[in-house]
Amino acid sequence: MKNRFFLNISVFLIFISILFGFNGSAFARKHKEFPIFVVVDFGPAGKPRHEEKLHVEKGTTAKEAVSQIFPIMSGKTCCSFREIMEIGGVRVDPAKNRWWICTLNGSKKFSPTRKKLKLGDRIEWKFIEEQQ
Repeated sequence: MKNRFFLNISVFLIFISILFGFNGSAFARKHKEFPIFVVVDFGPAGKPRHEEKLHVEKGTTAKEAVSQIFPIMSGKTCCSFREIMEIGGVRVDPAKNRWWICTLNGSKKFSPTRKKLKLGDRIEWKFIEEQQ
């Protein structure tokens, strides 16, 4: 009788897990996080440089990653309303030719608002003052 009870409970639990699709690994695949490295260099703004290993979910962009560390503001600074206007209170200043630039693993040839990050990526946001 006791063995039959445990068998029925086991079958019931297996049925429920199949019915609801929860097997642990499916949940982990949907919400899997991985580490990236983020650097924010405030340059001429005078704030201290920030470096952090961050765990992000699949589909995260460079812009979304930095927003997990500092408050950001988006808006049209040059060409698009998706651009970063401000990170951590440091705002672009076109009159002084000061801008936020972003690199991914040393390359500028990507879109910080579109490119999905991968395991081990290194994002660097740098506040620069271009000489005219």
